[in-house]
Amino acid sequence: MTPGGPVLAVLTVGPIEFAQPAWLWLLVVLVPLTLLIGRKSLSGMATASRRVALGVRIVVLAMVVAALAEPHLRDEAEDVAVTVITDRSRSVPPPAQQRARTYARGLLDAHKAQTDRFGSIATAREAFIGSLPKTLTDDVEQTYSGRTDQTDLAEALRLGLAIRPPDAAYRLVLMTDGNETAGDLLAEARAARAQGVPIDVLPLRYSYRNEVIVERLLAPATARRDENANLRVTLNSEGPAEGTLSILANGRPIDLDPTSEGLGEMVSLRPGPNTFVVPIRVPAAEALQFEAVFEPAGGAGEQDTILENNRALATTFVASEGRVLVLTQEGGDAGAFVRALRDSGIAADVREAAQIPDTLAALSAFDAIVLMNQAAADFSFQAQDQIRQYVHDLGGGLVMIGGPNSFGAGGWQNTPLEDVLPVRLDPPQKRQLPRGALALIMHSIEMPQGVFYGQQTAKAAVDALTRKDLVGINEFTGFGGSTRWVLPMSEVGDRSPAYRAIDDLRFGDMPTFNPSLQMTYDALVEADAAVKHAIIISDGDPSYSNRILAQFQKAQITISTVGVFPHSPGDFNSLRNIAQQTGGRFYPVTQQAQLATLPQIFIREAQTVKRPLIWEGTPFVPTITPGLTEAMRGIRGVPPIMGYVVAGEREGLAIVSMRGKENDPIMAQWQHGLGRVLAYTSDALPRWNTMWLGWGEYQSFWEQHVRWTMRATGDANVRVTTETDGDRTRVIVEATDPGGRRLNFAQFAGRIATPDGSGAEISLQQTGPGRYEGSFDSEDAGSYVLSLGYDAPGQDGARLEGTVQAAVDRPFADEFRATQANEALLRRVAELTGGRVLPDDPAAEDANVWRRDGVEMPVALSSVWLPTAILAIGLFLVDVGVRRVRIDVMGFLRVLRRGARSGEKTAAQQIDALREARAKAQQRLARPDAGPSEKVRAAMREEDRRATAKARFEVDEADLKGAGPSVVESADGAARPARPAAEADATTNQDDEGMSRLLKAKRRTREEMDDQQ
Repeated sequence: MTPGGPVLAVLTVGPIEFAQPAWLWLLVVLVPLTLLIGRKSLSGMATASRRVALGVRIVVLAMVVAALAEPHLRDEAEDVAVTVITDRSRSVPPPAQQRARTYARGLLDAHKAQTDRFGSIATAREAFIGSLPKTLTDDVEQTYSGRTDQTDLAEALRLGLAIRPPDAAYRLVLMTDGNETAGDLLAEARAARAQGVPIDVLPLRYSYRNEVIVERLLAPATARRDENANLRVTLNSEGPAEGTLSILANGRPIDLDPTSEGLGEMVSLRPGPNTFVVPIRVPAAEALQFEAVFEPAGGAGEQDTILENNRALATTFVASEGRVLVLTQEGGDAGAFVRALRDSGIAADVREAAQIPDTLAALSAFDAIVLMNQAAADFSFQAQDQIRQYVHDLGGGLVMIGGPNSFGAGGWQNTPLEDVLPVRLDPPQKRQLPRGALALIMHSIEMPQGVFYGQQTAKAAVDALTRKDLVGINEFTGFGGSTRWVLPMSEVGDRSPAYRAIDDLRFGDMPTFNPSLQMTYDALVEADAAVKHAIIISDGDPSYSNRILAQFQKAQITISTVGVFPHSPGDFNSLRNIAQQTGGRFYPVTQQAQLATLPQIFIREAQTVKRPLIWEGTPFVPTITPGLTEAMRGIRGVPPIMGYVVAGEREGLAIVSMRGKENDPIMAQWQHGLGRVLAYTSDALPRWNTMWLGWGEYQSFWEQHVRWTMRATGDANVRVTTETDGDRTRVIVEATDPGGRRLNFAQFAGRIATPDGSGAEISLQQTGPGRYEGSFDSEDAGSYVLSLGYDAPGQDGARLEGTVQAAVDRPFADEFRATQANEALLRRVAELTGGRVLPDDPAAEDANVWRRDGVEMPVALSSVWLPTAILAIGLFLVDVGVRRVRIDVMGFLRVLRRGARSGEKTAAQQIDALREARAKAQQRLARPDAGPSEKVRAAMREEDRRATAKARFEVDEADLKGAGPSVVESADGAARPARPAAEADATTNQDDEGMSRLLKAKRRTREEMDDQQ
């Protein structure tokens, strides 16, 4: 650092680093100023003292300035750590992934420095740490357990930087094809450069020369029935190719070439994009999902490798007026209800639960869904969640009508629809209802993932119970041959004790059912419950006693059995007999595909104990509040009902318009998300509503309530188109009023139902006359269903309101669009961070990723500010002593030097005397004429002389008074001055006198020793 030069951020001087080196400039001014002032202020002192005072003062100033500059001790690292990031996504072919694993192993084999460190990260959709950077071993952990349908290299770099060790230089090695589908790799590479971490890259090269990709299928988002529409299919081919293009509508093929035998059309593709226009006629008023499929000629693999990218999807919503899906039981008497809707102009599509549409887009073709006496076990979890999305995110209506299999009695607790309903499915605490008791007997499940399915089925049964019901679980442990209660019969409560017990199940292979049956019987007989039921899940090989079954039959305790994967066909006979003798049901499960139905079986059986939730008795007229809700306007009273499912009132925005016994809710409604939900806990069937069927207002009652839930429709002509660009989709809406004029100043807002089951908000902004645009993220493969509500000013002050729908389908992930490695991106990452493109041979010199060049060795800093400040304070006290107390520093140093020399000479003289005495004693002992007794006496005299010498050499206090290092004794024993006489003063005379006394004592001792000889 030079005067006038730039101010350094830090300054390093040997092992010391100054964090604020600008303070050191003070020394340039303070040192000369100190010398100038010292020449005048210290002029009265001796030369030596003045020099010492000036030196101490300069050192004090240097220490103070150094403390202000924040000094640190530097400890620079010597090791290098390397983390290898491996791409495990689907875009990387298996041979390329194997090459990455082999390369990582080769890097370790070629490097033998055991102090360096190695770590690994595997990445695809998510990034996972295989091993933290540690000293080199032979272990290369690259397993990956996440989803591989996406590549997020940016997340992998963030994770790699997060696990950087603080005490070693660091380098990242990225092994990938460079085809990222999420995140921003270059942005994270810049972050790595800012931290001084170079990134070496190994491109995983591949190339598909004959690949054909169905890039997109464009269809109108909305259309009218019998309208002509054009489908546009874009195929991208790497080279010349031939194949068959087929179009399907809701799974039904459309004949594209009537002149040929097949339904598809033979097409020839040139390299690059190829677009085909397919005209169709919209067949029906429903949601149409179109699918374009390309089949290569000559079979898969000859001209096409990746089959996942050979299809594309698009959905068109066909406008309709008032369409409702009614789901009822097989053979259920829903005729009166359905006629009431149809007579009111509402198109009712009646189906069973198994026929519910399997996609959210198809479900969105209906304006409302009616569940009539439906049990939760009749719907898969996916179907239940789709109904939830349909209501909350797409604005569809839901009407749940009661019956013995509905609401809490139908096992809808702990399902995706529980929070959608405007009533609570558990009865309120104030209601003292009879409760049910359920016992689960768990036996060995010898099938693939048997323990998993056994635990899931048990949890499904517990979830179907109310918190007041009783549940118990027992099993044969298999250890010591004992049968135990994993969960003793107790109230369900918050279900956490039951969940813990289920997780503790061991599923032992019991030889006989008798101990478990007896244990179950004893518990259920004593249980305070109105309905008692047991479920056995087993492979059927244990034996049983008819005597125990007779006890169950007498106590009216039913047993249902579930047989899974028997060892022989006859093993199911015992399970079937147990169910028949006790009045239960038998469920055989013999195929892998049936395993998914196990939870539904247990839910259905758990409903057996739900009968106490049903109130049935003398007909009564529910209490209503006329005009409380829009749906109840004009209705002054209702006929009597004979039963309903007991439920609890939900707090919040739910409105109860009809009540039953003890103020129980009979009719409740509310807004849930974008949709409306209505709950009627009685039924619309002859069982409980016989008197309603002849009621004159029956049709208007149900028309008003169902129409209240239905999605709103508008008069405006609104058309929606979508354009997908990378990970985002743009939504374009063109709206006109009934007169065909551009609809301006409309407010469009809504939600998007995403493939992962969640939802997202979306709003549109006007970009032109009658044109509105917005966008949303669509990076995941699957269907995105969009529901928009609009509110716009019309003619004569009227308001135009309604909804519009659209769907975006991504049939395959962007992983399957890659046909070769993106080496340009990887080279850019290496150049940006100072890394390298690694050679193909891991043993090559350029492949050494532990090289010291190009990496920054981390430095550990330890602050020494406080010790420096304390030392400055101590030296400041010395400076004060030299200047004010006038300490003779030079004299002090001379005294110390003389004392050190005198101590060395005295010690040498004492050692010489002891050596001489020892030599004389050895000579006497060695004389041949000395007899044994003479030798003993001589040894005794020698010991006495040593003791005497020790005592004589201990000078008493009087002798030491005034002693000083004035004289020393020569080799002949004579005393002489230790320094010239001219230098002696009064103090020196006193020292000489003290030393004389000491020498006299030594001479006396020596003379006594000679006399003894």
